[in-house]
Amino acid sequence: MPTIYPLSDLHLRYHSLKVCSQGHPGISSFYILNTFISQYLLVITVISLLLTGSHLSYANTDVQSEAKQTNIQYIHFLIPGSQGGGWDTTARETGKALLSTGLVERVYFENFIGAGGGRALIDLVNHPKKHANTLMVQSTPLLLRHLTGVIDLGYRDIIPISILIAEYQALVVPIDSQLNSVDDLIRAITISPVRNPILGGSSLGSLDHVTFALIAQAGNLPIAKLRYVPTDGGGDAMLQLSRGVGVALVSGIGEVMEAYRNKEIKILGVTSEHRLTNFPNVPTFKEQGFDVKFANWRGFFASSTISADRVYYFRNLLYELNQTTLWTKTRDDQAWQELFLQGDKMRLFLFEQEKMLNQALTNLGIE
Repeated sequence: MPTIYPLSDLHLRYHSLKVCSQGHPGISSFYILNTFISQYLLVITVISLLLTGSHLSYANTDVQSEAKQTNIQYIHFLIPGSQGGGWDTTARETGKALLSTGLVERVYFENFIGAGGGRALIDLVNHPKKHANTLMVQSTPLLLRHLTGVIDLGYRDIIPISILIAEYQALVVPIDSQLNSVDDLIRAITISPVRNPILGGSSLGSLDHVTFALIAQAGNLPIAKLRYVPTDGGGDAMLQLSRGVGVALVSGIGEVMEAYRNKEIKILGVTSEHRLTNFPNVPTFKEQGFDVKFANWRGFFASSTISADRVYYFRNLLYELNQTTLWTKTRDDQAWQELFLQGDKMRLFLFEQEKMLNQALTNLGIE
């Protein structure tokens, strides 16, 4: 439910936004003014509805009716990584669930790989006319790519629609590997960092790279001597692991789940606090003596040029999906955790995580 401020408090809200933005050049005056105006218009709308005997119900919005009003005939999912990766799985499972629940009639998927996910973001920003019906799936790397200078664009250049899930990271090796624990890998890298490169499903300075750096830091390894080999998504990373390009792979648990169930890999550790229900035999890093706990969010964003009605439709669409038993089952099947955020709460979450990741990158010496 969006936060509604009383009319008497709006001038205080505007002042608060200005004060909070000081020292954060990424929050522009336009963003502050736009946020203030949006909240003012929301208050006026609520009052109007009350005066006419109507009521505002976020949960009971008629999504199909809203789709007709905004001419939404289909949803185009823009996927920044290759097939089989975490972005791809999230988008396709979301689209499939939307179809199965009757919330939409048609969906399309486009894998637009390159620049560690940055190429899709650039296309969404630079070619808005072709993305009126587009939802781009993104995750923590959206922040990391911007912080490390891989791409100038970030979440402020697009419209945050909804965060849906969180997923833990995993460290895996081929099934026939001689490495059977995190300790085994740390010892091997200590002896020869060059002969023991680690694969990741994303670019240097990205989520997988940061996760591996956190593991290395917990294992007292010199980060500067580590070999990290980036790939274009979890699917490509699994292929490179099978070819022996690296001795181990850092990726999302959902991206390696199928290979694990097919007995193609071993999972040495996961970044959850406790063992996951779906993987009771997989140890956490914590229980092996490594203080590494981290979850990667995944959600959807839209072009900054779409109308307010379309933004509202997209948000309600994903809200309705999140209420279904089918989506609950999908989360369980994929070993995803629920993390549903929209509006101001989503923006604040992104802002706070950006600060945390920036500090982590500084501490780890990753530029």
